[in-house]
Parts: sequence; structure tokens; C-alpha cells
Amino acid sequence: MMSEVILVSTLSSSEIPQELRDEKKEDDSWSNLREELLSLMLSRVYFSDYPRFRATCVSWQRASPPLELTPHYPKYQSPCLLLHGLRRAIEFFNPTYNIPYKTDISELSHITVYSFNHGWLLMGSGDGHHTFFLDPFTKVKIEIPNIPSNITFSKICFTSSPTCLDCMVIGFTIILGDLRVGIIKRGEEKWTIEDFRSSQFWLRFHLSDCNPILHNGWYYCLDTAGNLGVLKPESVRDSWHIYPQRLPWKLRDTLRQCFIVESNEDILSVFVYCGRDRRVCVYKLDFSKMVWERIEDLGNRTLYISNTTSFSTNSTIRGMGNKIFFPKFNGKDGVFYSLAS
Repeated sequence: MMSEVILVSTLSSSEIPQELRDEKKEDDSWSNLREELLSLMLSRVYFSDYPRFRATCVSWQRASPPLELTPHYPKYQSPCLLLHGLRRAIEFFNPTYNIPYKTDISELSHITVYSFNHGWLLMGSGDGHHTFFLDPFTKVKIEIPNIPSNITFSKICFTSSPTCLDCMVIGFTIILGDLRVGIIKRGEEKWTIEDFRSSQFWLRFHLSDCNPILHNGWYYCLDTAGNLGVLKPESVRDSWHIYPQRLPWKLRDTLRQCFIVESNEDILSVFVYCGRDRRVCVYKLDFSKMVWERIEDLGNRTLYISNTTSFSTNSTIRGMGNKIFFPKFNGKDGVFYSLAS
């Protein structure tokens, strides 16, 4: 079977325990592979191949419990980006394997995907008030109390898996320069709505397409011009601050997209410029000055950027570090930007 050959080829000989490589069996068929070897193979299986793995034979099925019994799968996998939602399907992209994967979801009719993180989709109905979590792999659904009918959020994200006790859902919107935030924690029955006034009333802040991030108790977000907004939710008075950023003049009018991402203890931003100076630039936040400082190298870090979520990993796979992956395709290949080139 082709899928079996692919699965085995992802393992290098150095990763297979010596005793398994040296052991001679009377019956060396696929169905008699040792459990240790099956577990090692399973740790490298892309989630779209998981059902095929289980369907190979009885022994392989015993080594791989059904997805609905493994809510944290694929915990071994490299991160996946949400490409887009089709009429009744969601498409994901795994940069490590350069493979897109589409899963049918009946709930997608007239639904908006706000965020994809921790293996869960945060989705909302067309009117923006009914929200819920959906695991796209197991189809498990977790309802959230409705957003008040007089409130509309432009961005909604969450802090951790909805199965965790500390999970919070946060909605953001800008009203005449001030920030309105809605928060609901796991177990609560209604949203808490707070308005945060900005002392810089002359500045206009328009939220960018990317979701805000939470870092050490503060929320950080970008506007469409690359300016930084910072919020401390526990303190209402003077807790919403806008920090204007001084981009080079020749780049200000060509900024097409900007993303913010937490990376280890740093906060990074990725600016995508169009026009004659088409380029991708990475910046690190200088906390002492609250300004973006450009960096030319990510080391072994890999950034995964999209509107629904952006995150960073320390790459352990050769050739994956110092790159930024986008939820786009050029033909059959995923789009990435290498800072090394």
C-alpha cells in the first residue's frame, strides 16, 4: 500500500531502536510490527492519514485509538495553518509536509471563522452573536453563551483550549478611537463588556486583520498602519495605549498586511509590503521604548502567519528554521519567506 510506504519513509534509521532493527522475526509482515515501532510511526502521521493508518490492519488499529478518544491529536504534528473556509469545508495546510487537507463541516453554512488555535476553531453565526468552538478533526462542538445583541466584535480570539479551566474568549472592536472588549471565561454564563478610553484621542486606530495576542497579562494588537495597541484588562483607567510607529516614508503607503506573534519571550511583527518595494520585514518589540526594531534573522525559529492565528516554533527539522509560512499556495507549493535568502 502506498500510504504504508510513505509512513515508513518518514523515519530515519537512527530513530528506530537498535533492538528493533537487529531483531529477526519469523513473520515480518506489516501486521506484526512491534508496538514500539508503530508508536514511532504514528507520531509522524499527518492527521489526514490517521484514518488510513487505523484501516491498515487490526494490530495497527489497536495502536491508534479513534480520533474522538484522542482530543489532543495531532499533538505531535508541526503546526497547521487555516487556509480558508469553503462553502461546507475547511482547508488546512501543513508546511512540514507541504500538504493541504480539507475537511467537510456541515456547520459552515453562513458561519464566520474567527480564530483557529490549540486544535480548535472559534466560529460565529452570520449575525455575530452566536459563537461556538468546533474541533475540525473530531467534530466535537462546545457552545458559548451568546454575545449581547447590541454588541458586535470585529476580532474574537481565545487564550487556550476550551477544555482547559483557564480558557477565556475575548472580543475586540474600536469605537471612535476607544476600545471595547468583551470577555467570557469558561463556566460563566454571560459576557463582561468593558470600554477602555485612550488618552491619545487624536489618533485613529483601525484594527488589522490579524488577531490580538496575550503576553504576560497584556493584550497587544496592530492597526492597519502598523501602530501598536496595548491593553491591561484588569485596570480600566488609562489602560488602553496606542504607540505610533515610525515606518520609513517610502514604505508607509505600501504596507499591505501586518501580523503580530508571540515568539518565546519576544513579540514580533511581520509586515508585508507591496508595490515597487515589495518585501517582507520582521520586527521585534523593544519593550523599553515600545517601538518596532527590525531584525534580519530568526535563528531556528519558524513563524506561521495568518489572520485567524499566528504563532512561532523552535524548529527541529532541517531547513524549516528562519522562515515565515503564509496560508497561501503558489501552484501546489505552500508560500514561505526565508530570511536566509
